[in-house]
Amino acid sequence: MNLFSRILCGLVLLGLVACDLPFGKEDPVVVSVGNRKLTQSEVYRVVPQWDSLSDREKLGFLERWIDEEVIYQEAMDANIMNDSILSAQIETTIRKMVVDFYLQTFADTMMIGDSEKLNYYQAHRNSYLRGKTTVSGAILNFKDWASADAYYSEMKTRVINAVPPEHPNVKEIVRFDSVATTPDSCMIPDILTYPVGKLSVMRYCNGALKMAVVTERLDSADVRPFKEVADDVFNMVWIEHRRAVMDRLKKEWKMKRPIFSKMSVFNEKENQ
Repeated sequence: MNLFSRILCGLVLLGLVACDLPFGKEDPVVVSVGNRKLTQSEVYRVVPQWDSLSDREKLGFLERWIDEEVIYQEAMDANIMNDSILSAQIETTIRKMVVDFYLQTFADTMMIGDSEKLNYYQAHRNSYLRGKTTVSGAILNFKDWASADAYYSEMKTRVINAVPPEHPNVKEIVRFDSVATTPDSCMIPDILTYPVGKLSVMRYCNGALKMAVVTERLDSADVRPFKEVADDVFNMVWIEHRRAVMDRLKKEWKMKRPIFSKMSVFNEKENQ
């Protein structure tokens, strides 16, 4: 680290830790360039996580700020603000910032009700099709034939619409949930035709004794439940709601002011 960096780092630590600083106690000055002072409150506003930064990171930030401030002061000394192109760019930027900020004040207060979300969901159900068939269920592993035979005798006549709970005769239960491909090609060759709710017979597959059960199959043409798509529905409703509100506000604001133009394009728009 060069001498300047060491001095600057010292200033940083003094500006953030010391209590009796010549720059002032209430809002200490971290660093200054000419008459421009960067205060501690400004640092926290720009870098809220300042306290968690390392000394190297703090030093890097301050060196970048000094470089920018030096260039800015040089530009001001050169009367760069008198440049007509720059002035026009600044005015355009300020106008856009003002417009965006003002519109955002309305957007921040918009409320979307549950009825709006449900109405949108019902009107756009085709947008929320699954698009592929999925199945849920489990593969059951057994340690020996006797355990498998006893379990099958107990469960073979039952309709199984949920993954079976743990059982003394079952070594391991491997769940699968909403999969679009078979979780075990030996036990479930085809998810489209495999029976739902029925425990399979025991088979020896891939070095293990297994049974399989599909508890649910959802067709590709099925509409996904509202809970699954609630976030997406909210985003779409909010966009439409915002667009409608902004269109209404712009019409109201236009009605409050006289607007004149001799451009023929407006006549063409009315004729469309």
